[in-house]
Amino acid sequence: MRKTFLKTLGALLAFVAMVPFVSCSENDEPGVKSYEVTVNLTFPEGVDAASVQDLKLVTTKGTVSDTISLNTTTAEKITLAQGQYTFSVSGKIKDDATAHVVATGSADVYANQAVTLALQTIYQSPLVFKALYTTGGVAGYVKDSYFEIVNNSDDVQYLDGVILSAPTGNQTKANAWQATGITDRYECGQGTVVAFPGVSGGKKYPLQPGESVVVANDAANHSKLAKAGNNCPDLSNADWEIQITNSGDPSYIDRTLSVIFQSNRYMKAFGLGFFGRAYILAKLPDGMSPESYAADANNVMTTPGSTSTMQYLMIPSKYVLDAVDIWNSSNENHYATFLAKDDAQGVLASTAWAGKCVRRKVAKIVNGRAYYQDTNNSSNDFLNNQPLTPGVKPTEVDK
Repeated sequence: MRKTFLKTLGALLAFVAMVPFVSCSENDEPGVKSYEVTVNLTFPEGVDAASVQDLKLVTTKGTVSDTISLNTTTAEKITLAQGQYTFSVSGKIKDDATAHVVATGSADVYANQAVTLALQTIYQSPLVFKALYTTGGVAGYVKDSYFEIVNNSDDVQYLDGVILSAPTGNQTKANAWQATGITDRYECGQGTVVAFPGVSGGKKYPLQPGESVVVANDAANHSKLAKAGNNCPDLSNADWEIQITNSGDPSYIDRTLSVIFQSNRYMKAFGLGFFGRAYILAKLPDGMSPESYAADANNVMTTPGSTSTMQYLMIPSKYVLDAVDIWNSSNENHYATFLAKDDAQGVLASTAWAGKCVRRKVAKIVNGRAYYQDTNNSSNDFLNNQPLTPGVKPTEVDK
């Protein structure tokens, strides 16, 4: 049974009509009475008022809504004009990139009364992978991969300091960390971790709602660079490039991600995974730079139970924005790389060397803008063996 902790929350505000050009509120209308409503919230297990920020209550009567910021340290009441109301509460759990609390309810307000709303924890990210292409367009050619990231929210998001990491993935049993009980931190796999420039919380690189950016290992036209008969994409219009200094490749564009950690000098490209791999988008606490995080010895581990001195940068689950587990379709057994809150089940990899990607499903299109499915289950959220369409906006919903 889940325990809940009852906290009485609220805020005292004058009720302000949301419809423009109206000179008086419903409270001023003859015969309309107002009542005090106490909003009681029950918090999920492990969450209390002190761990939640930006807690807001939206009250809606007919077509008029009012947003109230809740004071989580005192017990207060709200005043509402009589009528039928729906209530929704939302807040952000501190120190977790995707965790929120939400609740909904309704009440007929014709007397002073209390309304109890049971908050639930949900994990929802504003930034997610739209598509990942790592299976190659021709055997032996390894530089034509790309990662497309989309702003799936209705607010401007910022890429400053956002981290990309590629855990080993493709598991058939618990890895060395999981086997020793370390399930809430993910290793950096091939040893290279990259990040957008800047510090977390910076606002130099905005991404508008519904817009995406293409991050290429090499921002070049690979259909011309690879040998004849290839299925490689043209990535010369990519927005960002991953420039690994020991790769021997030129820098094709000026916008490059920073290599914040590299423990394997033999890797010539980021996130290679022709038959399957795991991938992470992560965001550190505001004000922290990826470089300082990677330089902290407390965030680095060697493989448990091994004599190998190879080091791995560890990314805690609480910093993960999006995780995609891509499983080798040839394996009969699969073992999840991530906690279920990050990715419950992997999507099967696209056919190697065929120039196909895994792409997130389009859930709906509103006024020409696509919204993408995000249930934290890649098996449900992604389609494999999809055409390469970097930067192209979809026009149809996936059924």
